[in-house]
Amino acid sequence: MRFSVLGPLQVLSLGRPVALGGPKQQLLLALLLARAGAVVSIPQIVDTLWPSRPPRTVLAQIHSRVSSLRHVLGAGAIETFPTGYSLTPPPGALDAAVFEEEVSRAVALRAAGRHGEAAALLRTGLGRWRGQSAFQHLEGEPFEREAGRLEELRLLALAHRIEADLETRDAAELVPELAGLVAAHPTHERLHHHLMLALDRSGRRGDALNVYLGLRRRLAAELGTDPAADVQHLYQTLLSADRAAPAADRRPWRAPSAAVAAGPGRKGPAGRYANQLPPDIPDFVGRSRERRLVVDALMSGSSAPVGTAARAVIISGMTGVGKSALAVHAAHLSRDRFPDGQLYVDASAVPRTEEGLRSVLGRLLHGLGVPEDQQPTSWALRQDVYRSLVASRRVLVLIDNVTEADDLRAILPTGGGSAVCVTTQVSALAVDGAARVPLEVLGADESRALLLSGLRAERFAGQGRHLAEVLAVCGGLPAALRAVGHLLAARPHWSLERVASSLAAVRNPARRLGPPGRGLADAFDEACGRLTEEHRRALSTLAAFEVERLTPATAGVLLGCSRAAAAALLDELTDRNLLRPVPGGRPGEWVYAMHGLLRAHLHAMLPHSEYLTVFARASREAPYLVRRSPKRHRGLPEGRLAVACAPE
Repeated sequence: MRFSVLGPLQVLSLGRPVALGGPKQQLLLALLLARAGAVVSIPQIVDTLWPSRPPRTVLAQIHSRVSSLRHVLGAGAIETFPTGYSLTPPPGALDAAVFEEEVSRAVALRAAGRHGEAAALLRTGLGRWRGQSAFQHLEGEPFEREAGRLEELRLLALAHRIEADLETRDAAELVPELAGLVAAHPTHERLHHHLMLALDRSGRRGDALNVYLGLRRRLAAELGTDPAADVQHLYQTLLSADRAAPAADRRPWRAPSAAVAAGPGRKGPAGRYANQLPPDIPDFVGRSRERRLVVDALMSGSSAPVGTAARAVIISGMTGVGKSALAVHAAHLSRDRFPDGQLYVDASAVPRTEEGLRSVLGRLLHGLGVPEDQQPTSWALRQDVYRSLVASRRVLVLIDNVTEADDLRAILPTGGGSAVCVTTQVSALAVDGAARVPLEVLGADESRALLLSGLRAERFAGQGRHLAEVLAVCGGLPAALRAVGHLLAARPHWSLERVASSLAAVRNPARRLGPPGRGLADAFDEACGRLTEEHRRALSTLAAFEVERLTPATAGVLLGCSRAAAAALLDELTDRNLLRPVPGGRPGEWVYAMHGLLRAHLHAMLPHSEYLTVFARASREAPYLVRRSPKRHRGLPEGRLAVACAPE
């Protein structure tokens, strides 16, 4: 079974088209292919198939359409997850994935100087397009994102093919095609650059200069900007009477320094490749199993053949569980296997804009030895240089705090021998072939060892009860345990009893764990800030009462929605590691738990008016929840309590 989205949606079996059913069923398949390899949540399916008013039988209809697609595609084609469905085509079965791989291979061939082979491979890839992508005219964020990505990839492939042809063919043969492309994309600077170069090499320097002047006028009128630096540089070169300018100066990007261009095993001016990794933690405690899994995955990447995809490992878990600490520690343990550089990106510190991506690629190129003045201006050209340089090297890339798969696409290494380590709060983050290492809170022994790490044991003699109280508040969360340890180290006159009393005296212990602006409460706020407004309000509502085990029925009461809607929302929050699934009371039953520190923080931040609304609803529909309340309602004037409990 083959899937084609580089044109109208089509599924082929033994070379013949397969009937896909009605429009809704085709739309569902398109959504699964737009998010191929990722879990598509039930709410997203509902929003896509019924954007205005979903039917009352929406879940049954989704199940029916998935069953019909399985009948067409094969029983195992679509996987079911607690939060939704996923379709992962086998290697070579999705034309978009094949095309993307061909572009990556062609970039590597160009980096190796094999321009003729690269051009032939790109022609094959571009020949897969049968028109606009299947997602181009579909409504919805997943379709818009994937359609835009594929179109950018097509233009990138086209530009690379033209660059390769400029190395191997008569430039005059390319002028008609380039003139048509420039007319179709009047502000695409890279295509203008290539047309200028082709015209100049065809003996038409005056026409090449006019192309630049036309581009400059359009950019000024439509965008208020000037052409990119590399286009301006080519214009100045053509304008100059000196025709002996080195050919490399008239290429789309200037060659990196000789040390970098020399390839693997050669070191830069300073005698070594860059190590951008943050400092390792000297007293790293616990996580022996997870540490072994991450290091083994990275090591297997370092020994992979150059022609294979880079090995990836994803470390996921809730805020404060120690994802970054484990990733940095494992990266330092593995660094000797990546002699061509260890690169680091903190995705949370970079805006998700073209300027942010340009900045990230600039940092990575600098780590690979490309001086800033030799880097292209646009992010697309920087991406080309970056991928060309890492294609045949052994590089370790650590990408911290990722929230979306799109944050990774431009900076994933493209060749075997490299490895990438990703940390994320999103369990469903998809990277092809990645090893997954989910992190849970620490057990009792590891928690105790981490809390007391670096402190004198005799200081806590006879304080076992207070140690247990502090450990109970921290709940095995490494960030909380580290914060208590730092507090005790900074205040040697404090006992564990005083720490336990300090944490017990406040409604929101997370505020006491860490310095202002960089503490656990701030980390919780940042994690919740990535949610939609609907999900933020729902999560705060679920924290209104001290319910240790949330069922869809209980969540439905708190949220004022149906059990099915509550179940879908619980799964969405679980994907973000703000809840965790735990076994229920009956075989095969799963319920949801929220970490005590997160629940206390959200409860303390819940506006009183919203709390009263939830309290009133629970008083009517589930009085047992009120009995578990943190007694926030006590102390209200009797009249206000009566109003809170009155029917709406």
